[in-house]
Amino acid sequence: MATETDPPEGADHEDRIERLETGQGKILSKLDEILGSGGKIHAAAEEHEETKLGRPSSIEDQVRAELARADTEKAKAKAAEDDKSERQTIREQLAKLTEARPEQPQPRRQRVMWGKR
Repeated sequence: MATETDPPEGADHEDRIERLETGQGKILSKLDEILGSGGKIHAAAEEHEETKLGRPSSIEDQVRAELARADTEKAKAKAAEDDKSERQTIREQLAKLTEARPEQPQPRRQRVMWGKR
């Protein structure tokens, strides 16, 4: 069903193959570029991690980290103690609460003679 205006099938396939080869060449050149500089980038990132994110680099940093950890532990212990004492206080107050006996209703004759209590 080819018409006279359609290009021959071989020419279309050749153009597509040429474009694919050119695209592959670009991809391979980018891949070589990335792999060539990948070692440098990886080494720089590894060094940065060791100095900044990994272990503290000086004794001063280690001491500060330990003091901060001790402060957080003290704060957690104090919060737990406060919570415990608050709960104990609530329990004591709850134990003291007892239901009051209801008062006897005022007889009608007293209300009429002397008014409400």
